Amino acid sequence: MKARNKHLLQCLACLTIALAYFFLSYTPLQTELHLRPEWTCDILKTPESAAQEALLPFKLGAKGGYFTHSGKIVTIADIPYKATFSQNFFALYSENAENISVQKPNGTEAFSIKTAGFPYIQEDRIFMFAPGGSSLAFVNNTSGGVEAEWEYAAPITAFNSSPKGSIAGYADGQLTVFDQYGKKKNELFPGGSDFSIILGADISQDGIHYACVSGLDPQRFVLYRDEGNYTKIIYHEFLKVNLTRQTKVYFSKNDRYVYFDSIDELGIVDTQTAKAIHIPLTGTILDIQESPVDKSVFVLSRYQQKYYTITILEDWTRKVGQFSFEADAAFILANGNTLYVGKDNKISRLSISKS
Repeated sequence: MKARNKHLLQCLACLTIALAYFFLSYTPLQTELHLRPEWTCDILKTPESAAQEALLPFKLGAKGGYFTHSGKIVTIADIPYKATFSQNFFALYSENAENISVQKPNGTEAFSIKTAGFPYIQEDRIFMFAPGGSSLAFVNNTSGGVEAEWEYAAPITAFNSSPKGSIAGYADGQLTVFDQYGKKKNELFPGGSDFSIILGADISQDGIHYACVSGLDPQRFVLYRDEGNYTKIIYHEFLKVNLTRQTKVYFSKNDRYVYFDSIDELGIVDTQTAKAIHIPLTGTILDIQESPVDKSVFVLSRYQQKYYTITILEDWTRKVGQFSFEADAAFILANGNTLYVGKDNKISRLSISKS
């Protein structure tokens, strides 16, 4: 009887140890981000009516317009010289632009801008750059009238906007910040280089953080925070190689991260901790799009003019994959749980999911 009890205790002890080992060593399988193709449409097909559907903008080479979530091409336009598109408005313009017609996504005119220059549209925000590039006008998005205008001695070499303001960088290295009404609120000089120039800049959604890529020999990335009475540099780094072109700087929609282009790298800085991450990436960064699905970020880059890569990040900063293709023109657009990819005269819809 004693031997039998002893054997039972030994079995229970082994089972306990086995269960403990299982639970301590068990790691759940990681879920993965999936892109599932849903449809592909041709932008050259005859436009269709879609009165009740939301319209999304696209620009592919010498063509631009709007399409629906279901794959209907609603508006298509030939681009004579250049064009600017947003989800709210678009404008086509020539090299000698004046009396520019700003149109709604369905192709009807919203208003015209009498001021000569080159328009730039971001969402419902409309700006005009005068010939020569040293003058900036803030345009009313209802009447087309100029609400504020600023001139400067040096040409503008970088520009971006958000709902709470806009930011302009100049060839002489000055960085100027405006509020959402076009009133100048800050002037900054990143400096620290033998040659001063701003090659890329952005302002956060809340208007509190500014960032830029500036200077040559050396070149650096600088992140500022508006403290109210003064502006503070909270992060900067010298870049390994000088960029000699305009470059992408982009704040995430939640203002937590700022992304910037560097030679063969995507730089990411956490605006809360002021810590940086660098992700290898070949080519010039053209666009950055976000999806709420697993806080995913999609980065479109181009190498040697015709080789495109879409790099996929999750949780804003962790690279989980990429895919490449060859094209003469391309674009990406994230909208909710969907990624749209344009390639030459085709647009494809990919659903984004996590499983």
